[in-house]
Amino acid sequence: MNGKNYAVIGLGIFGYRIAVELFELGNNILAVDRNRKLVEQIKEKVTEAVVADASDYEALEELKIQDFKTVIVGMSDNLEQLILCVTNLKKLGVEKIIAKANRKIHEEILLKIGADEVVLAEREMAERLAHRISRPDILNIIDVDSEVKLVNVKLGKKFAGKTLKDLKLREKYNVNVILLKRKDNPIKLITDPNIKFQEDDELYVAGDEDDIYKIF
Repeated sequence: MNGKNYAVIGLGIFGYRIAVELFELGNNILAVDRNRKLVEQIKEKVTEAVVADASDYEALEELKIQDFKTVIVGMSDNLEQLILCVTNLKKLGVEKIIAKANRKIHEEILLKIGADEVVLAEREMAERLAHRISRPDILNIIDVDSEVKLVNVKLGKKFAGKTLKDLKLREKYNVNVILLKRKDNPIKLITDPNIKFQEDDELYVAGDEDDIYKIF
């Protein structure tokens, strides 16, 4: 594989899915858990899976965890173990640490001790489900960072026959239209401001979430 190298520590539901998805996207994955049964379950679905105690500095050092630019920590059920793991990863010089937290207060602690990003997975899944149910035209939401979202939206009748030039989304809402997906055609970059949209078109737009919802 020629993808990026990721280590995933903690193979509960969150860690397992992240590891498998990243591997299926063509990346090299080291999966780590102290539970041998969980390691056995995933070993055929990632590059390498090992049994190790990620709260132990020497165990992480032996795995050469510092060679991975990004380490994802999904062991959020035990806060003490999670803090030890993140602290050790920071000491070992891991470039980017992404940790899963179960509570907002845990997120604050993890950021203070060195996590670069903290995912409140249940909250994020709930938010996306709520948006999808209440707005059927919103097909997917991807967090680019804390302020910018990449949103996949289905246009519908009200946009049919209109162009980017007509809509003036950047000028009015500071929302950028990036990609167009048209039925039976591959996704493509939008470079022509005069292209006429069709009812079944899908767009990928980037901007502030509230601004995007003002439009769609």
